[in-house]
Amino acid sequence: MFNSNYPKLMRIPFIFITLCSLPLFSFAQNDPVPAYLTTQHFPDSVRNLQAVALNGEELTFGKMLDQYKGKKVVIDIWASWCRDCLVGYPKLDDLMKRTAGEDLVYLFVSVDDNDQKWRNAISRFSMTGEHYRLPSGWKNSLSSYIVLDWVPRYMVVNEDGRIVEPKTITSEEMEKALKK
Repeated sequence: MFNSNYPKLMRIPFIFITLCSLPLFSFAQNDPVPAYLTTQHFPDSVRNLQAVALNGEELTFGKMLDQYKGKKVVIDIWASWCRDCLVGYPKLDDLMKRTAGEDLVYLFVSVDDNDQKWRNAISRFSMTGEHYRLPSGWKNSLSSYIVLDWVPRYMVVNEDGRIVEPKTITSEEMEKALKK
């Protein structure tokens, strides 16, 4: 990153600023969510968002959710490049196994903009569940609506299609939310 011609003193401010700013980014996951998330259904701008199923079928986010109307849905927003997503998956997989008999669906919604990396991660980590990808990546109407600031981001949608748990970031928090 630095070439040897740079004086060592020039490196120190850069390193200091970098180290001081890192903690600021780690607090994003603790930001509160807007109150409207639990008082209304997904708006049309989100329901019309394009998604791709693992089998290649193209559908909207609304159609994806409508398939599971009448069931409680856990939405895991993740990405193949997200270390926390991949490290946390085994615990979520364990939760999925323990709740297998319940009327509950796990939807994995990836914000990967690269289809092959998404598919490779699912295969490599033997990820089960219903998988979808938002081809638009992180910047989309769902991310804006839920104020996505961190992945993984878990949400619970009730049988009526309304968000009842707008934000958890660990499978342990998700398990507590499902018991409510």
